[in-house]
Amino acid sequence: MKHLTTTVFAAAALLMGAHAHAAMVETWSVDIEGLWTAQGPAGVTRDLGDTRLRWGTSTGFGQSSLVITNPVPGLSVDTYVGAGVPPAANTVQTLTLTHANNPITGTSLQNATLTVSLALTPTVPVAPGFPLPSINYAIQFLETSNDGSCEVVGSPTPCNDIFVLTSGLLNESFNYDGFEYFVNAFPIGGTGVLQTLDAGVCAAAGAAPNCLGFTTVERLSNDLIFGLAISTEPLSVPEPAGLALVGLALAGAGVARRRQTRQD
Repeated sequence: MKHLTTTVFAAAALLMGAHAHAAMVETWSVDIEGLWTAQGPAGVTRDLGDTRLRWGTSTGFGQSSLVITNPVPGLSVDTYVGAGVPPAANTVQTLTLTHANNPITGTSLQNATLTVSLALTPTVPVAPGFPLPSINYAIQFLETSNDGSCEVVGSPTPCNDIFVLTSGLLNESFNYDGFEYFVNAFPIGGTGVLQTLDAGVCAAAGAAPNCLGFTTVERLSNDLIFGLAISTEPLSVPEPAGLALVGLALAGAGVARRRQTRQD
């Protein structure tokens, strides 16, 4: 786990005025956006404002695709004071990834980068907002051959495709006005189950053993819905039942923080 420090902004001090004591933020406004920023190989198309990847030649059902559905701006989430599993009341729904798994020929997606930007604004008490560093999630993908020799044990035929997250899987913290907070994202629903995959499935997708991902059923629209929680302690979420903890990877510096010392 990495601990992030932040930068002093004089403008924030002017906006906030003089306060004798800092208070823990009870409620945050969250702005989050995910975009595809890279994909391979050549022939995979990125469109719809960089929220969709599509590939392959249709065999009658359309191309395959991966689509990001972003939430509306200004989501509200209360700080969860504690550890363990975050309650639903302290979790807000954020991004949805949807894989239209259609039988195709030709070029298939192999890898992609999902870049997520996140900005937080304290609303209780009211304080200036600040952006967190962008998060780059690396994805490896395998469009299976559908020849009956399925890489996914127990898969029906046509075979399930394989979706693996290979980076950006850290639980991170940041300091704000003398308080430490943890920002965590994790699956809260959908047809996909994010979990540790079988070693053979990981190898088929070109990933290391114990990789984290999910498999998607052919000729269906498979989605994975993520939630976000902000807590005062590290959270834990039970595995492997679709709730493997995927903390937002806030690696690097540059998170905006108000003054470390406050004026009377």
